[in-house]
Amino acid sequence: MDLQADSQSIPSLDWLSTPPQSGLPVGFRMLCVAATEPSWIGLALRLDGVGCHDSRLRWVSTSAEAMTVLRNEVFDVIVLTYSASSGHSESDLINLLHAIRASGCEDAIALLTSQPNDSLSAAACDANAEILVSAAMWDSKALVPCIQRGLRQCELRRENHRLSVANHRRLVRERDEADHLLQQQRDIVKELELLTGRLSAEDDARVFDPDGLVASGVVAEPNHVRLRVPDEIKTYYQELLRTYVIMGNGNLGSEIVALSQVLAKIGLSPRETLSLHLERVEQLVRGLGNRSTRHVMARADLLVLELIMHIGECYQNQAQDEPAL
Repeated sequence: MDLQADSQSIPSLDWLSTPPQSGLPVGFRMLCVAATEPSWIGLALRLDGVGCHDSRLRWVSTSAEAMTVLRNEVFDVIVLTYSASSGHSESDLINLLHAIRASGCEDAIALLTSQPNDSLSAAACDANAEILVSAAMWDSKALVPCIQRGLRQCELRRENHRLSVANHRRLVRERDEADHLLQQQRDIVKELELLTGRLSAEDDARVFDPDGLVASGVVAEPNHVRLRVPDEIKTYYQELLRTYVIMGNGNLGSEIVALSQVLAKIGLSPRETLSLHLERVEQLVRGLGNRSTRHVMARADLLVLELIMHIGECYQNQAQDEPAL
């Protein structure tokens, strides 16, 4: 027995797992709304010619029947027909089209009419529906391509909606991450303020309180004086931060060094510099709109790290230049 010959004689079953090349889904279902039941023979042959062999076609004659069927069943495409001799008015068809969309149905819709009609064309544009003008009506060779185009446009809208929702969720997640990071940095500043204030209170108590009241808990709040950063420096830092986020460090090294020297000259500590940075970053993040915040936070962290390093070097140089007592 020749097994190779027998295996070649068995027909291939790949067509069961691969979708048809017609662009129509497997188990294609279509609902037709027309005054009289159309002849399905020509349409079925044309669907079969593009590879859709298992189509299911259903017909209803009134708008009420159409809405009842749509509440209970799902279709890939809905074809609405209109002709002057059908007995249905133009307004009824437009109302049905609007009712289908208002019900939440986002399936593909095709309007089939025998004569040009501006009102139907306008209604089709508003409802994202395809319109086919042909005197042949159901026998038109353009009906199947019109249905295929409607299905492609419907799938494109759904994909755009999915991408839009996913992008919105990503932006919300990034904003939450940015808020969390900013809150962590604010907590660091608060801890440094408490630590610095406690240490300064203990130093003052050693000088002005020989009885040790601080150690016993009598002195609870230090008299801490905060420096006020001039508005010009805040504005300059805001512009520097925005430029750094867009361009990176690039050619901004000299500007960062100059700003660190100015901040060290007015006596701004690294902790107060971080507070200024957080204030400016919060304003920048609030003005981003729908843009991503992850890139902004990463660049902003690099900027403040570089700035604080330069400020530390400035204070170190000032300490070395001071004469020894």
